[in-house]
Amino acid sequence: MKRLSEIRDMRAEVLEALGRTPVPIQLLDLSKQLRLRAGSDDYEQLRQLLDSMIDEGVVERLSRRRFALPQRSDGTLVGVFEMYHDNGLVRTDDQAVPVVHVRRHDMNTALNGDSVRVRLHALAPGRKPRGEVVEIVARAEHVITGMIDYDGSFSYLIPDENTYHVDFLVADSNLKGARPGDKVVGALARWTHDNAAPEAVITEVIGKSGAAAVEFAAILKEFRMPPGFPADVESEARAYAEPPDEAVAARLDLRQETIITIDPEDARDFDDALSIRELDNGNVELGVHIADVSHYVTEGSALDREALERGNSTYLVDCVVPMLPEHLSNNICSLVPDRVRNAYSVFMEFTPDGQRTTYRIAESIIKSKRRYSYDEAQRIIIGELDDPHASILLRLRQLADTLFARRMRSGGIDFETQEVKFILDESKMPVRAVIKTRTESTSLVEECMLAANRTVAEHLHDLRKQWKMKELPPYVYRVHDKPDREKLASAIEIIRTIGIDVPSGELTPKAVNEILTQARGRVEQPVVNTLLLRSMAKAIYSDYNIGHYGLGFADYAHFTSPIRRYPDLIVHRLLKEYAKGQPDARRLRQLENLTRYAGDQCSVTERSSIEAERASVKLAQTILAREHVGSDHVGYVTGVATFGVFVTIKDLMIEGLLHIRDIDDDYYVFDEQRMRIYGRRTRRLFRYGSLVRVRIAKADTKKRMIDLAMSLDQQDLVETLDLVEETKNKTKQRGTKRRTRES
Repeated sequence: MKRLSEIRDMRAEVLEALGRTPVPIQLLDLSKQLRLRAGSDDYEQLRQLLDSMIDEGVVERLSRRRFALPQRSDGTLVGVFEMYHDNGLVRTDDQAVPVVHVRRHDMNTALNGDSVRVRLHALAPGRKPRGEVVEIVARAEHVITGMIDYDGSFSYLIPDENTYHVDFLVADSNLKGARPGDKVVGALARWTHDNAAPEAVITEVIGKSGAAAVEFAAILKEFRMPPGFPADVESEARAYAEPPDEAVAARLDLRQETIITIDPEDARDFDDALSIRELDNGNVELGVHIADVSHYVTEGSALDREALERGNSTYLVDCVVPMLPEHLSNNICSLVPDRVRNAYSVFMEFTPDGQRTTYRIAESIIKSKRRYSYDEAQRIIIGELDDPHASILLRLRQLADTLFARRMRSGGIDFETQEVKFILDESKMPVRAVIKTRTESTSLVEECMLAANRTVAEHLHDLRKQWKMKELPPYVYRVHDKPDREKLASAIEIIRTIGIDVPSGELTPKAVNEILTQARGRVEQPVVNTLLLRSMAKAIYSDYNIGHYGLGFADYAHFTSPIRRYPDLIVHRLLKEYAKGQPDARRLRQLENLTRYAGDQCSVTERSSIEAERASVKLAQTILAREHVGSDHVGYVTGVATFGVFVTIKDLMIEGLLHIRDIDDDYYVFDEQRMRIYGRRTRRLFRYGSLVRVRIAKADTKKRMIDLAMSLDQQDLVETLDLVEETKNKTKQRGTKRRTRES
């Protein structure tokens, strides 16, 4: 049978596809447009064709493995338009002008995400590059959630997202029965001129705007989260029954072993379990047992295609959008106690100082003896509860402490972030926020999972030696690049203004940990953690391994959560296949294509899920703030901009904007270099970490924005510029004295 590339003019199709999509696209997106299946010979043919077209100069390879036709030479640039507060910007692939800033009156009819052509204005020395949009090259797919408004003559769709800077006119024939005040989903119909209103058609009416359940439902529509699974996927999942309670020849029988799970209180899927035992040589063997999802979700099946499309489960405030149907995720695969389950186990032997000596990976069958919540395990660890398995928890915690200390010595960074969980009532109304912090029980699980993930990644080196290969076998790694120097330098300058001593020169992971240690226990701790995290590169999935900077690991892969992450599932499959022996050249080529595709796809779906989760949290914050409008609270500054400061209210854990125009006791100046705002007369200072007493003035659920105002009583919290400079000088003097003593 002829290959697809032999009966199609692939070269012409590539040029046509890139011409239709002038913004650079990744290989996986191009393959989707050409209807090529990942892992096929045609997919590999496409990759080789692109390489040759690049050599000829017909196609350009740009950053992040993206491809495009060469840029036009008429003085314009093509890029993606983004709304940024009240103005816009265009991100291009031009190294000289990567970002072009666009004022409101120069946007033309561009909307967030559109591919546009922008003409540069004359560049002024020391000023940001500015330009005007001269052409809409390609519209993004605009799914617009918002509320219907009626002005007496016309109906309008008022978008929820502040990335839409205009309202959309809706003809009566396009309302689909929507009434004023309804929450709806719409699509852009047309926008031909910036002097006319853009037009939209309503595609779905969700419910009455403002109700918590309706607003949360709109998040699903906005981010195009699937409401359920296709019939063939559900049918395939339902065909699987629970494993029988008997030994299986191909699996290691661990049913009699003491294996436990530790998960959040409200967890419904348990994908990891732990065991530990002392060895005669003084070492300890840690067992990490993971749900064997790959036993049920086989390559190329309907379940597999749907899981790859979703990439991961998405955890919103009011619900979970799962990667797999509930019959598998919460039942057949879940490691529930006292039920036989198929698992994939990693056994690691550690010396008393935490060095791994040997390991083994085996398909297994287990029966969990006990399910603990994090809170319950923590109370047992600190001695508040008696439990038959207390010795296991204590030994696991001891090993975890040893592994953590060793990881810090090898270059890991100890970020301590806060996670906020919202408690909802029966109508999905947020009633309060609970801060979830790191405890000994959560750290215990984290370190054990990290050890297993690291081990299965390092296993590839043993395979390469065993098979005498020049390169490592195909795999999907979790990689984390070094931080961007400019972003890190900017964060450090702000941290220095807080009064934390930061060493000069290159900032090593050890130095980052010293900064985090200095911040621990201070009111500025969350701010310091956030600033440093934002300066770091984003971790992604990749078939090419560059190591994991934040963890200090040269090799790392996700293995421990295959129920909710597709990369873990594909790693399980690869490990099983490699355990049978070295694949032939054709299969290795297929796996190279598949891992490349899966890494890119899952990085994209992960970013989409993060954006949806943030929108869901912001909505919950806004609804909660709506119930406290007019009340006073103490907060701390978590962001500084020309237009004001962002303040996180401590007791509600919500962030709002205190606009500079509403701080009316003085004329305030924005100090961009030190990222702070101060009063010219009072010398009053607002900087990262500053405490401030605010009043919740307004909570707009449609825009998911919270406006704050100054509380009248501020005397005990006032921070002045003079006081800060005096404190900074004293800190600098102490640092000089300390360095003198050390020398």
